Amino acid sequence: MPFDVRQAVAGALTIGMFVALTDMMLNGPGTSPHQDITVSVVTTGDEVVGQFNGKGSVTITVSDKTPKKLWGMPGPILQPCWSKHIASKQKKNRGFVLIKLSNNPLYHPMQVADAVIVARSLGAILILPSGGFSKLYDADNFVSSLNGVVQVVARLPAKWQKVKPEIVKVPYKVTLEYIEEKVKPVFSEKNVVQITSVHSTFSSVKDSSMGEMQAIRCLVTYSALQLHPKVKELGEKAMNSLIEVSGSQQFIAVDLRVDMLHQLGCKQPENSRSKRCFDASDVATFLKRVGFSSNVPIYLTQSTWDQSLDVLKDTFPKVYTKDQLPALTGHQLIGQQSQLEKALDFYLCTHSDVFVPAISGISYVNIAGHRIATGKTQILVPTLNDDDSSSKLQVARVVSRFVTKKDHFVYSCFCKSSSSTSEIEEDSMN
Repeated sequence: MPFDVRQAVAGALTIGMFVALTDMMLNGPGTSPHQDITVSVVTTGDEVVGQFNGKGSVTITVSDKTPKKLWGMPGPILQPCWSKHIASKQKKNRGFVLIKLSNNPLYHPMQVADAVIVARSLGAILILPSGGFSKLYDADNFVSSLNGVVQVVARLPAKWQKVKPEIVKVPYKVTLEYIEEKVKPVFSEKNVVQITSVHSTFSSVKDSSMGEMQAIRCLVTYSALQLHPKVKELGEKAMNSLIEVSGSQQFIAVDLRVDMLHQLGCKQPENSRSKRCFDASDVATFLKRVGFSSNVPIYLTQSTWDQSLDVLKDTFPKVYTKDQLPALTGHQLIGQQSQLEKALDFYLCTHSDVFVPAISGISYVNIAGHRIATGKTQILVPTLNDDDSSSKLQVARVVSRFVTKKDHFVYSCFCKSSSSTSEIEEDSMN
């Protein structure tokens, strides 16, 4: 049965009052009037430990004793180093490049970066993406961040608006050779092209080289593409709402969506050690094995509650989806797998105290990159690496390889840090 803090407080009050009353009966009223009884209630998982001292009034302290190392220590805040690798001027300005974005914001940094590189290489003007881009992202910041890299305008000039752009597919991380061979001939003929990125595969591993193209990708991913202030404001409200309903200042964000679990086919062969995703039961077992208290608040990226999540709530009662947060209740776009929903998930997952990627993929890669850049390196990855599912897991064993091995793309973009010791290094010493 999950531990209830309110019951503990009530019990502590009862015991404290009983101790005070007994003391008065034995010593008489008015004896030692300036001494207090201090009742400390500490929860360690489902255990309650009480301590009583002194005489007189009752003071109660209640705390959740989830080990501090599970929440992690602030890691180094990385500093950007891409600007020195980008020439200050674009070649020329002729023709236009448009961007066709997918409905999933997680792919936008890659798609936009490819379009910026294409436009710069062709000496073209980049047109701001349509389809709600300016409602999801800070368009002014986007334009100013790319100043000197590529010229960006809101729309095609009037005389060009009747020209149908030629659609050109480019692979993720498009190369200059590909642009020269496949894109430039079409652009030279039409002067207006629309870039569509094809993402069959992608790599999150650090690229040690820092040429101009790599620097532009860093600039777009970690500086130019910022969520719109109103989206950030809604994200803050959602986070504050979570803190209020859970009664805790710290929370775990778990990237777990039931539809994605079905799409990826998470049922693995019985003896398989590799798993791309983990369901609610797996996550419950994992969090319990690492040592989190049953009282810990958990935010799920799942939009609305699904019955398959009950197994997680049975172990950790404070589990919330967006439809259970008062700040988002009634919002017309919640529950529709909208771009706004995905942006809110990104915001809460990058700002949570702990991030647990139950699904391996681009979401995990993007969130991890932004967390590492801001020093939020407590990224714990579920594992099936041993046979005893009831045994304790050491935190150091489950911290993301992006942090321990530093093989994420983000380390190519940031070359300096504000401190020299990260939380994982400290944890490894203990």
